[in-house]
Amino acid sequence: MMRLIAAMAATAMLAGCGVLHLGNGGPPGLKVVGKSDYCGTASQNSEVHYFANPDAYDDWIHYRDINDLSANSARHGVIVVEMGQRPTGGYKLELEGTKTKIHGNTLDLVVDWHAPRLDAAVSQALTTQCIAVRPPRGNYQKIRVLDQIGNVRGVVKRSSTASN
Repeated sequence: MMRLIAAMAATAMLAGCGVLHLGNGGPPGLKVVGKSDYCGTASQNSEVHYFANPDAYDDWIHYRDINDLSANSARHGVIVVEMGQRPTGGYKLELEGTKTKIHGNTLDLVVDWHAPRLDAAVSQALTTQCIAVRPPRGNYQKIRVLDQIGNVRGVVKRSSTASN
């Protein structure tokens, strides 16, 4: 009987964390809202963009001809992190929500940069990975993207009208 009660209590706590979004560990509101393997990045350099509204984001999506992203996800702004051109498949970007923090005037957005192993069987096609992230609530003016080891991959200013 005690095991049953303990199991039910554990299930209720886990369900509460899922419903209340307490298990995320990142700032409130932070969420990946889109991903694409082909974002039309023109160089091998990583890039970061902030779009304050759906119209600016939609213009960028159409200019780049990206089918995997939707402007509907940008009602409260969106941050796009681009990996840059890569010569093969096997590359991937993943948000590290638990490591993402707001420090004063700056959001440090931590993204895990995955590269294929040298001996991996991968497609021989140019890829340009990107992820779209709904920014967390908070009062910050600058967004700095860091990789999993702390390298700065890009910086962009956050404003109510700009799109970089």
